[in-house]
Amino acid sequence: MPEVKYPVVQIFTSIQGEGLHMGLPVTFIRLAGCNLRCTWCDTPQAFDSSQARWQTAEEIVAQAIPTRLVVITGGEPTLHDLGSLVEALKKRHKYVAIETNGTNEIPAAWGIDWITASPKPASGYILRCVPNELKYVVDDAFNLEVIAWQAVPKGNILLQVESGRPESAAKAYRLVLERPDWELRLGIQLHKVIAVE
Repeated sequence: MPEVKYPVVQIFTSIQGEGLHMGLPVTFIRLAGCNLRCTWCDTPQAFDSSQARWQTAEEIVAQAIPTRLVVITGGEPTLHDLGSLVEALKKRHKYVAIETNGTNEIPAAWGIDWITASPKPASGYILRCVPNELKYVVDDAFNLEVIAWQAVPKGNILLQVESGRPESAAKAYRLVLERPDWELRLGIQLHKVIAVE
């Protein structure tokens, strides 16, 4: 059976700019391919796998991954069988997280430590995985009714400001304060605030 290869768009180390791990040092493994086309997507370079480097799990982990926290992202990484990649990372004692749009199931056998799901309007806010945290981009059409409240514990739902737009920030702020009993969090993109990748 041939070894699984992954379409790697980029591997880089920075800080986690979003979510409950915000501010921690992290190495991102960005894979190509996505099943959605969101108008405000900030990683359209991950749509097309023709420019990606196809690499095995061992080739990926042989590169510099200095951080304990590793995030597999995209595009939509669940379009690929991540089992061998996660296994190779775990052998090197990495804490493996994934960023997904939530439209695909994530097999427990993959052994992922942390799942961040960001359901999108392009999918009708479908959620087919069991996440640890939820992030919703607050665009002009966003409303609280789309939130999958029962999917994660209180305090693990973030209302994410859309691309730094002031209107989105004001709306997210208002929605967080509107329902303090829901313990929503206002989310920003810290990496963009401090101008790093």
